[in-house]
Amino acid sequence: MSSPSSPAVESLPRPARRGDRLVAVALLVGTVAWLLATEGGEGFGRDEAQYMRAGERYWGWFEELGSNLAHGELTRSFSAGSIDRYWSDNAPDHPVVMKTLYGLSWRAFHRCTCLGPARGLHPIPVRGRHLTIPLFKRDSTAFRFPAVLMAGLLAWLVFWFSRQLVPRAAAAAAAVMTIAQPHYFFHAPIACFDAPVTTMAFAVGYAYWKSLRSARWGLACGVVFGIALGVKHNAWLMPFFLAAHYLWMRRGDLRRRVVTRVPLAFVSMAVVGPAVFFLHWPWLWHHPIERTRSYLRRHLEHEHYNFEYLGRNWNLPPTDFDLKLLRTTFPFVSTALTVPVTTLGLAAVGALALASRARRRRLDPADPLGQAASDAGSLGESDADGNVFIGGAGPLEAGARPSELSSPSSPSSPSSPCWLRPGADVDRAPGAFIAAQTFGPLAVLAIPSTPIFGGVKHFMPAMPYLAVAAGVGLAAVAGRLAAVVRARRASSSGAAAPIGALLAVVACVPAVVETRRSHPDGLSHYNMIAGGFAGGATLGMNRQFWAYCVLPMLDWVNAHAPQNRRMYWHDVLGDALSMYKREGRLDMSVGDTGFGEPGVERSEIGLIVHEKHWALYEKFIWDHYGHARPSLVRTREGVPLVIGYERTAPR
Repeated sequence: MSSPSSPAVESLPRPARRGDRLVAVALLVGTVAWLLATEGGEGFGRDEAQYMRAGERYWGWFEELGSNLAHGELTRSFSAGSIDRYWSDNAPDHPVVMKTLYGLSWRAFHRCTCLGPARGLHPIPVRGRHLTIPLFKRDSTAFRFPAVLMAGLLAWLVFWFSRQLVPRAAAAAAAVMTIAQPHYFFHAPIACFDAPVTTMAFAVGYAYWKSLRSARWGLACGVVFGIALGVKHNAWLMPFFLAAHYLWMRRGDLRRRVVTRVPLAFVSMAVVGPAVFFLHWPWLWHHPIERTRSYLRRHLEHEHYNFEYLGRNWNLPPTDFDLKLLRTTFPFVSTALTVPVTTLGLAAVGALALASRARRRRLDPADPLGQAASDAGSLGESDADGNVFIGGAGPLEAGARPSELSSPSSPSSPSSPCWLRPGADVDRAPGAFIAAQTFGPLAVLAIPSTPIFGGVKHFMPAMPYLAVAAGVGLAAVAGRLAAVVRARRASSSGAAAPIGALLAVVACVPAVVETRRSHPDGLSHYNMIAGGFAGGATLGMNRQFWAYCVLPMLDWVNAHAPQNRRMYWHDVLGDALSMYKREGRLDMSVGDTGFGEPGVERSEIGLIVHEKHWALYEKFIWDHYGHARPSLVRTREGVPLVIGYERTAPR
């Protein structure tokens, strides 16, 4: 049993710790390799292409900074004019941690062909051939590389957090089931913010969890939170979810009418977090109050884009009671229909196991692990090899309940209950922690007035914790099976580890196969409960958004010269077209007739991205082309995603 101030993994023998490190590194490297091997199949949506453009423009500021430094004019780069010239791109929409990383990664790792025909498509002047480390053939891969690394970091973090709760195999399975979710996997490699903020949400949660027993982590929590604020505005809500857990963990204080101490982590998040946020975004520096207000208002008053859910198009907050009720179900139904079924099932088992642990703690608070010794194997624990179910929970005094213990006399004791280590004297309630981090993001998206246009990506920070619960469920099942095997063999050695490893593989394979099958159309994918791509379409679930799906149509477009000089691109924006051309996927001569019905009227060929609210635009095609016969329809399992039309009807 580890000390209250140390995670259980730290009490493992050295070979076991080495094994954990190898598994963690393998998960990180494997995730990065998988995403790099598949990201090229995903097209560019309107938002990603804008962030690539902004990231490259931010690099221009650093390039100018170096030039000014060389000429002894460093202060010029920090003038309001210089900062606005570069950093106003995509402001006030989003802060700049990831966009800056995307721009720096592009500058460092692209294979430079910038002096070629696409030279004029860059958002900043190209003054000469770039000296780079040419890791990636495509510019887009160089832009996307930081997002891929963030996904690898998430797998690494999920393993280490889960390892404090369950044996190694189950912890590794939790990490794999985090990545192997079709919708998450789609978002993971693209140069956007939803997957990175999922990583940062988990990092903030992990830092807070550690801070309950460590003052150093309390300080670190503020820094991590500040970085999360610089990734995406989802971070605003993280402290509320953590506070819900903290109040539950210290509920004994409330029962005894004792003022609950404010933990160092919350103080650090309140002080250090905003400071890091302000320092990271140059656009705020010269007008901090006005521009911070502008940023907040942008998201507090965000418009409602179109989104299909259960056959209805939602683009405004519902006003009727029945529609409000239906809208409230959105994040829960979407989770049930998009996460692989094996992950959902194991998460349900894990929830029961965590609830059972909490119940046993109430019945026997003197039991530090929350289960009787005779039941130790039922959840996959093995005291012999250090794989305790809940790591770092110190033994409670006989007859005491959580958060009702008297403080040790020595304030320097590792278990002293103080604001520096506010969880040192109580059980950290892992079930409540996982529940708060899972249901918190879902609950926010269940509010009928909240925009839902991003689908799963808007509550994706809940998904790693769902996978952790699945890891707990896997450990519970493995423990039961191991107990049966030990009873039949009349032996306690060598049973749990092989069973746990075998079950981990069996549990992960369906999720991995389903994720691989969904690619590159993860936005359109639905699980076995829904009936796959076709089942999701039949149920009226959202098909896709922002035209990521057109990449496989580009060969057809390129083949239709010279008609393609008058090309209607529908929902594909100019920044995405520029990136396709920069990479040689789209001929430089292909044109763009613009948006809406005027764009259709001027065009000779066109694409329609299939979404419910775009039906009118397909009618524009029929009206102006004089027929309704498509030339090419891109489908997945019979579900139309993109339709190509020519003004001259195909025979």
